[in-house]
Amino acid sequence: MGVWREKSANLVKFLSVRRKLLIRIATLAALLGAIATFAKLYPFEGVGEWTGIGKDSNKSVTTEQEINPKTKEVIKITKKETENFQSSKTLWDWLQLGGAIAIPFALFYFEQREQRRSDKRAQEEKEQAEEQAKSEKEIADKNLREQALEAYIDQMSELLIDKKLKVLIDKKLEKSDPEYLVLDAALDIVRARTLSMLRRLDKDEERKESIVRFLVDVGLTSNLDLSTANLSGVNLSGVNLSGANLSGADLSSADLSSANLSSTDLSNANLSSADLSSTDLSSADLSSAILGDAILIHANLVNANLSSVILRYADFVNANLSSAILKDAYLRDADFKDAVLIDANLFDACLRNANLKDANLKDANLSLADLFDANLFDVKNLTPEQVKEAQNWEKAKYSEEFRKQLGLPPEPAK
Repeated sequence: MGVWREKSANLVKFLSVRRKLLIRIATLAALLGAIATFAKLYPFEGVGEWTGIGKDSNKSVTTEQEINPKTKEVIKITKKETENFQSSKTLWDWLQLGGAIAIPFALFYFEQREQRRSDKRAQEEKEQAEEQAKSEKEIADKNLREQALEAYIDQMSELLIDKKLKVLIDKKLEKSDPEYLVLDAALDIVRARTLSMLRRLDKDEERKESIVRFLVDVGLTSNLDLSTANLSGVNLSGVNLSGANLSGADLSSADLSSANLSSTDLSNANLSSADLSSTDLSSADLSSAILGDAILIHANLVNANLSSVILRYADFVNANLSSAILKDAYLRDADFKDAVLIDANLFDACLRNANLKDANLKDANLSLADLFDANLFDVKNLTPEQVKEAQNWEKAKYSEEFRKQLGLPPEPAK
C-alpha cells in the first residue's frame, strides 16, 4: 500500500511539472496567435514589412528586344513588370515559429531542472554518508569505551583477588605494619588507573557511574583517594561514599540525591547544580566548595563544614544544618525556608536577600553576618540580641511584632 501511495505521489508531481511547462508553451503560442489575428483583422499600411503577417509580394522587371535579323539592329524594346504574391502567414506557420522558439527554452528548463535534481541528490548522498560515518564512529567509540571499562574491571579484580588487596584493606593495617607499604602501593595503582579511566570516559556518565558503583561494591571508596576526579553529571543517587576523599572533584550537575556522604571530604569540590536532596552530609567537609544552584532540600548537614563555600541560589528548604559551620559562606539569595540552623555558625556569612522564613535559628551565631534585605519573617527562636550582632540588620525584613522588639519603626505602607 505504501509503495503505490509513493508511486502515485511521484506521478502527480511529474504531471504537475509537465503541466507548468505546457502552460508556458501554450501561453506563448496564444500570444503569437493573438498578434497574428489582430494584424489580420486590423491591417494597416506597412504592417507586413516589419511583422511578416500580411501578404508578401516580389516585383521583377524584364526587358525584351526585337532585333532585325538582317541588320542586327534593335527594332523594338519592350519592358514587362511582373509581381508575384506570397500568401500571408497561417496559424500553422505561427505555431511552427512558436515551437521553434519554445524548444530551446524547454531544453534549458529541463537541463536546469535535472541539474538541480542532480545537485540535490548529491547533497543528500553526502549527508547520508556523513551521517553514516558519524554513526559508525559513535558505535566504534562506544565499543572502545566498553572494552576499556571491561579491561579496567579485570585489572581491579586482579588486584583485589590475586594481589589480595581486599584482604589487606580488611586488616586495617597501621603505617608501621610491613604490609602497609604493599597496601599503599596497590591503592596508588588503583587511584592512577581510576582517574585515568574517568578522564578517558569524559562525558560518558553511564560508564563513569559503573566505575564508582564498582568501587563502592568492592569497598574501596573509603580507602581510595579520588580527589580531582571528574564525575560531572554522573548519577550516584543512593550510593554510599561515606568517608571518601573527593576533595577538588568535579561533581557539577551530578545526582547525589539520598546518597551517604557523611564524613566525606568535599573541600574545594565543584557541586554546582548538583542534586543533594535528602543526602546525608553530616560531618562532611564542604569548605570552599562551589554549591551554586545546588539542591539541598531535606539534606542532613549536621556538623558539616561549609565555611567559605559559594552557595548563591542554593536550595536548603527543610535542610538540617544544626551545628553546621557556615563561617564566611556566600549565601546570597539562598533559600533556607523551614531549615534547621540550631547552633549553626554563620559568622561573617553573606545572607543578602536570603530567605530564612520559618527557619529555626536557635543559638545560631549571626555575628557580622550581612542581613541586608534578608527575609526573617516568622523565624523560630531568634532573639533581638542575635540579630543585632549582624551587619545591616536594620535593613532586613521582619514581622511587625519582631520589628517592635528590635526597636524599629513600623514598615512604611506601600
